[in-house]
Amino acid sequence: MRKGLLRRHRGQSMVEFAVLSPVFFLLLLGTIDLGRAVYIYNTISDAAREGTRAAIPFDSPLPTNAAVVAAVQSKLGGGFTLAVDNACAGQPAGGSCPTVPTVPNTGFIWYGPGIGTPGRGEVTVKISFLFQPWIPVVRDAAGNGVVISAQSTMVTEY
Repeated sequence: MRKGLLRRHRGQSMVEFAVLSPVFFLLLLGTIDLGRAVYIYNTISDAAREGTRAAIPFDSPLPTNAAVVAAVQSKLGGGFTLAVDNACAGQPAGGSCPTVPTVPNTGFIWYGPGIGTPGRGEVTVKISFLFQPWIPVVRDAAGNGVVISAQSTMVTEY
């Protein structure tokens, strides 16, 4: 009698694993994607702050737009595909400026007016990055991706 009872429960653990494994792997990989998003936000936030810092000191010669972009790119290092927002670079924010990225896992660097202009004023650097999750279920829910933005504003010293 006992042998028949064991035979009926043999496949139970395999069925339980088959039912629960998709949920487990979705949570595991979702946690990894969330970690990637936080890493990207921290990295672009640091890069925006570094670009703004490069634009505020009183030096001779005064800082240029190219120096700000170089500071941002040097802080980012490899792994990020960011381009200068040529349509809106140096223009005040508002309307369609700065531009929102449309290609997944790429982004734009936008800087406001006032870099290298004598007088006390604010300098703003903003980075927008279109994050594309790895998980197909999350990627489908996010559509084209999630725009992660970081902005830094500081007062000039010249």
